[in-house]
Amino acid sequence: MTKLNGGPKINLDLAEATLAVVHECLEDGFPMEPNGPKATAISEAARRLEISPPTLKNRLQSTERQFGLTVDKSRFTPKRAFTVDPLPHDGEPDAEELIRQLTERHAKRKTHEEAAKLQHVRVNTEGPVAVAFFGDPHVDDPGCAWGDLERDICICRDTPGFMAVNIGDTTNNWVGRLMGLYANQEVTSKQALTLIEWVLTQLPWLVTVGGNHDTWNTQKGDVSEVIHRLQKMPGLYQNVGARMAVHLPSGASFTMNVRHDFPGGSQFNPAHALVRETLFNHRDHILACGHRHTSAPIPIWHNDPARLCHGFRVGTYKDFDHYAKEKGFKESNWARSMAAVIDPAHADDPVRFIKPFFSLEEAAEYLTYLRRRAA
Repeated sequence: MTKLNGGPKINLDLAEATLAVVHECLEDGFPMEPNGPKATAISEAARRLEISPPTLKNRLQSTERQFGLTVDKSRFTPKRAFTVDPLPHDGEPDAEELIRQLTERHAKRKTHEEAAKLQHVRVNTEGPVAVAFFGDPHVDDPGCAWGDLERDICICRDTPGFMAVNIGDTTNNWVGRLMGLYANQEVTSKQALTLIEWVLTQLPWLVTVGGNHDTWNTQKGDVSEVIHRLQKMPGLYQNVGARMAVHLPSGASFTMNVRHDFPGGSQFNPAHALVRETLFNHRDHILACGHRHTSAPIPIWHNDPARLCHGFRVGTYKDFDHYAKEKGFKESNWARSMAAVIDPAHADDPVRFIKPFFSLEEAAEYLTYLRRRAA
């Protein structure tokens, strides 16, 4: 080591190595300035380098003069009075892992949501088929017309080619201040579960929609959804509704959009929401909803694409509605259920491809006639 301008000359490697030891001492809690009897970073670094403190100070001065490198005093980390041993990992993901997981889940959810916009249903029954739309059942209500409900379920069950759609509000399922209405029911909440199970297991429902009543009291799960899942039923169960493309063995197909209700209303046309849906959203062959306890079917023709859309607003099996009386609503529950009969032999003729019926019994008769003719 030679002297330059009155000080020792050192090489870069030695300068960097010396600074590294001083920084290590600072990080180990040794201060730059004396603080009581405790050693300083200079004295501790000199000890580790096996040189005297004055020699170390001269080396640091040469390091700054020759290379512009100085001690980074911010490296000083005061020693704590105690140290706590860390616990083993608690299993919770760190930020990087959590972000990766959320990114993967989002991609899967996005794929699912895109597919759910139009689900594909493949009918395995050859020849003409029919879809029955059941209005709000309210099976536990004193006003539920059980004679009609059981009859219509039996018609669908016993007629080959029939598929069924439950439009929602299977039970009253009162919640909040409405729970006081249980006092006017013969059927208990527990008995309502038995009736739900009977309705859901009598038919292989193509679609079961959760109505507003069904989504109440579901903090621990939706009873209808649980029954549907445990019974491994082949159809769809959707709380908000379902839109699907139904493919027939002949190669013909039609689209169907089912919701408990569609947005929009008009005092002049109770089927206005169905028309609105075809104007501003999808022009499906069949649209079906309920909720308002009003019967209102409507055909809607569109030129682009050239299609005859059939809207079905079905009524309810609930005959006595205190809410409707209180509000003075017009009585228009003239069709508790409706049906669409689909004849794949006339898929190119919009008039003959899908025919609406306002009586399941009449629809069953026509469907049976078509199937015998096609056999």
